[in-house]
Amino acid sequence: WLPFRDEYLEEMLFVEGRRGLGQVCSGSRECRGEPTYACVDDECVQLGLMCQHCIVAAHRHQPLHWIKRWNGRWFQPTSLKELGLVLELGHEHEPGISCVFPKAAHHDFTVIHSNGVHPVSVQFCGCNALLDNRRQLLRNLWYPATPINPQTVTTFSCLRQFHHLNCLGKLPAYDYYRGLHIMTESRQRVKAPDRYRVFLRSVLQWRLLKMCKRGGRGHAATGIDGTSLGELAIECPACPHPGKNIPIDIYKIVSPDRAFLYTLFLAIDANFRLRNRVVSNEYRSPILGDGWAYLVPSKPYREHIENHVSEKEMSNCSGFLAMFLADMRNIMGLRCSGVGGVCCGRHRFWRKNGLGDLQKGERYCNIDFIFWSTINNEEYLIIVISYDISCQWSVNFWQRMAKLDSQFTVKFTPQGIHFMVPKFHLRAHQAKCHTRYSFDYAPGCGETHGEVIEEGWAQSNKAAAQTKEMGPGSRAMTLDDIFGFHNWLNSRTLDQVLAKRLVNAVKEFDIHYRDFVQFDSGLEKSVGRPLLDEWKRKVKVWEGNHDEECPYEDKSEDNQAQFKLRQLELIEEENAAWNDGKSGYSSSPCGFLVEGIELQEAQRSVALFVVVNKQITHTQQLELAKRRSGLIKRLGHFRKLQKLMMPRLSQVLSADELTHLTNEDHSCPEKVRLFLPSDIPRVADRVLACVADLPKMEAKLREAEAQDALERVRDGLRSRTGANRFKIRHITGQVGSTRAAGVLRQIDIRIHSRKIQYRLAREALVRLRGHGKWEDVLRPLMDEDVRGINERALTKEEQREREEKVKRLAVDEDADIDEFLVEEGIVSRVRGEGKRHLSWIWYQPDVSEDDLEFRDAICVEWCKTRARMLRWKEEVLLLTEELGRVSEYAMWKSEWWMKRFVGLEGMKSGVDLDLAEGLNSYVWQQAEFQSQTAELTLGKWEQLRKHATSVL
Repeated sequence: WLPFRDEYLEEMLFVEGRRGLGQVCSGSRECRGEPTYACVDDECVQLGLMCQHCIVAAHRHQPLHWIKRWNGRWFQPTSLKELGLVLELGHEHEPGISCVFPKAAHHDFTVIHSNGVHPVSVQFCGCNALLDNRRQLLRNLWYPATPINPQTVTTFSCLRQFHHLNCLGKLPAYDYYRGLHIMTESRQRVKAPDRYRVFLRSVLQWRLLKMCKRGGRGHAATGIDGTSLGELAIECPACPHPGKNIPIDIYKIVSPDRAFLYTLFLAIDANFRLRNRVVSNEYRSPILGDGWAYLVPSKPYREHIENHVSEKEMSNCSGFLAMFLADMRNIMGLRCSGVGGVCCGRHRFWRKNGLGDLQKGERYCNIDFIFWSTINNEEYLIIVISYDISCQWSVNFWQRMAKLDSQFTVKFTPQGIHFMVPKFHLRAHQAKCHTRYSFDYAPGCGETHGEVIEEGWAQSNKAAAQTKEMGPGSRAMTLDDIFGFHNWLNSRTLDQVLAKRLVNAVKEFDIHYRDFVQFDSGLEKSVGRPLLDEWKRKVKVWEGNHDEECPYEDKSEDNQAQFKLRQLELIEEENAAWNDGKSGYSSSPCGFLVEGIELQEAQRSVALFVVVNKQITHTQQLELAKRRSGLIKRLGHFRKLQKLMMPRLSQVLSADELTHLTNEDHSCPEKVRLFLPSDIPRVADRVLACVADLPKMEAKLREAEAQDALERVRDGLRSRTGANRFKIRHITGQVGSTRAAGVLRQIDIRIHSRKIQYRLAREALVRLRGHGKWEDVLRPLMDEDVRGINERALTKEEQREREEKVKRLAVDEDADIDEFLVEEGIVSRVRGEGKRHLSWIWYQPDVSEDDLEFRDAICVEWCKTRARMLRWKEEVLLLTEELGRVSEYAMWKSEWWMKRFVGLEGMKSGVDLDLAEGLNSYVWQQAEFQSQTAELTLGKWEQLRKHATSVL
């Protein structure tokens, strides 16, 4: 484009002139008027220059275009009103006929259009007394600001444009109108009339009317006044709705093992971004359609809250302190401190009457009423509630619901309502909540994670700034509209989303089914089927009663340091030999080996210090010099012991090795080879060089060292997980994040160091013992194995992404080092119990009858592996059912619209033919759209549903 930019600019300036069209009026061939007028709007660019008469005639049906007049040097702005255009209303069906009884509109009649604010001359028709002024304006697709003697209107196209921009981009009405205002003044070079408040009023009414139109209220005999609570909300087509997308008597006939397919999943949360200041009041800004869509009805909600003003609720569990902050938040000057909401827990559709204002934080009384409102007058067999403080909110839940609705405990039972905590939020809870309220261990929940409501808030939060300063009526209607748009947008792609999830679920089920079968069959050979059946029985018992012992909780304790225990064992053997007079050494062989192993660890520490601190400071140089000085002293002491414990070492070394031994480089003592027994490759040479049993003793110590190093890797991974959680929950700001990143970096360095220690210890053990059964326990430790017990392995795609990040960090000085790690072998932190494959470092294959602690750990892992397999199986079944319900709901909705023709039961009748045609046309349009949706969904995904069912 750059070579042509001057050409583009010239053409933009070219159209500022007459474009060579100033000779003849382009209105008609017979016209001889002076061509001095042109239309500014793009759709009239082909009209060219016209005289005054022709430009007015050409715009008789386009009165909202801007006109400019050539004064001999440049184009000056003018308007069609100034040129004499008068728009006649009421005779659109009689082209060319003027009204014999015209009534002039107000001399300052103003039209707000998508291209600016226009002054327009209008004449109303006085022939038909039944067609008043406002109806004439509405039939011209102009929305009157007032029903009586309107002086300002907003075009339907302008309202539609703002409606879309506001719902999708959350563009405030002020900014939109300000844009129209500036557009008008920049074109007309005069101050435009201020109609901002008129525009706000029109938008408020437009939102309500659009919801009523789409909700079918224009067809009902009772009209808008007959709208019931929640009727205008867009329902989730994938959730179970008896009589709509599932049989009306399904809860009576479904078998217990398939009842979970008809579970209603709900997600509850509070959002403190959607605040509202004490601006205006309900008299000046009344709530239109109170409780008709997503917000709870204000009057009963307010009465309920007033009865619970003095209640105190404190949390003793959740790290998010939602209830504690309820009494701590600053609410000065606020009408409400946020919004509490309920959406479907799997598809992110906001529930009807599922939103309510929070006056002072997240209190039980608010959430109780909101939850009750969204399921009131409905019947479900099973409801699963996802709430980040479920562990506290569920306490005394039934007593509170009984006070709110005496029939609640009749319709629902404790066995039918289950409380869960979203997967991400669960990590902030105490350990006792991690199993009781986990989706991963709840039968029938599939791979539901419960965090969908957070995704919904992310969209609505964009409107927080504009709704904060609104009056109660404007805010309520705006929120209803925004949440409705969110639901509509979800419904457009819901079938594709569910199909994509189903494809993934089938793959994951196959993976986890194979993992479980292999794990289960291996344990059957090791511990026997009766023990596995007993573990399965414990799971069933716990699922029925969470007060029983939980099979998913790890009851094992941390192991003691194996290296110290092995060292103590060898020293005791040496002491026994001394007492029996069998030891012929003046020094301790065990002490020599321990000294060598610890010296190797000190060398690795110094080497890692050099690698990590590449741009070393003077202070770090001093620290390095001290460490190397200490190494040199310890090397001297070690060589003295080595001459006693390995007296013939020089006889088995090669020439190069001997040179290295006799001429040590003390400038880098961390690189000096120690030549322990494990460093001698041949067994015969090892026996010749060492005193008796020294290699066997080192083998025992190396085995203990490897076990200790592996345990310290596990400790480091646990520390890293805890530190990262703390950082996410409590650290904000650049300074705090930088410090936290430094802590995490040090933890990662320690993990890396212990990983290297394990590898070297294992390699030494291989040289000392050779390959054997011990390798089933101490396996090769790969980089991908170094992950926490709650972390999954990286996929190939994630590995490639991580490698690209590391490469980018190497060349980008501004990159955030906390985003990922640069030390080789440290695996990126990833989570997800549903997709996790346990790293071998967290379990071992041999389950001894005497090792009860390890048997409990294996029991826990077997239960978790089985749970993962079952959850993915349930997910496949749930998605298959939900995909079918989407088409069933669309078909029901099509039939619902077909019952809204004029003259049918409960619908309008006796209307004139033109109105009846409009009503029926809209019915056909909506019914056909829903019918096509049902057919497309069914035909597109039926084969996928059959395939998923066959896999199970």
